[in-house]
Amino acid sequence: MHLNDKIAIITGGNQGIGRAAATALAAAGATVIIAARNEASGTQTAEFIQSQYPSYAHFYKLDITDPSAVNEMIQIMQKKFGHIDILVNNAGICSLSLPFEDLSIENWDNVMDVNVKGMVHCIKAVIPFFKKQMTGKIINIASLAGEVGGIATSADYVASKAAVIGITKSLARYLGPYNINVNAIAPGFITTEMTAAMSIPTGSIPLRRAGNPDDVANGIVFLSSARADYITGTTLDINGGLYMK
Repeated sequence: MHLNDKIAIITGGNQGIGRAAATALAAAGATVIIAARNEASGTQTAEFIQSQYPSYAHFYKLDITDPSAVNEMIQIMQKKFGHIDILVNNAGICSLSLPFEDLSIENWDNVMDVNVKGMVHCIKAVIPFFKKQMTGKIINIASLAGEVGGIATSADYVASKAAVIGITKSLARYLGPYNINVNAIAPGFITTEMTAAMSIPTGSIPLRRAGNPDDVANGIVFLSSARADYITGTTLDINGGLYMK
């Protein structure tokens, strides 16, 4: 699954699944651009990748809820490298499970702004370049919650991740004629900073363990590679068997 000469943008690539994805893509040969709000952890991640692999890594401070900032970043990266090949929409926020009536409209707006609208801003910005190239890979990070209604997360998060899956299918149909692959990954219980406060019921997971970010990163590399050229519109479940279709 060599990604030599590929340019990959990973939103939220400074920690958790995003950091693991950025590292795995670099290990496969891609140049990685880590787009995130936290400059300290983003810069540290880029420096770590460059110390471990010959691939180039760069941090770009970005708030994906700002469409003008997203457009500027995509324009800069396209001009700098001449092409963009992979977009991983990983940035997201999550809240622990709350009663539906306790979720404020502000809760809903915040989650949708990042998890759905932020992803949409990034995809809209990159589509013109992917169309012109007649190639590109878009990987959207959804969640098991969006498929089963949530286990430890609130309805706002569940709805946002269900939207990610629906948008992925819609885009796969729309962009297929341009040879652009659009897929989603739905992680189950993955041990990250965001899930640290959750009680993970590993006894109900057939593989009897929570996943780790590398488990998801491996799926991202696969969907980014030529081995997934005939896969589009799918949601890859990485959940240890907790949910089976």
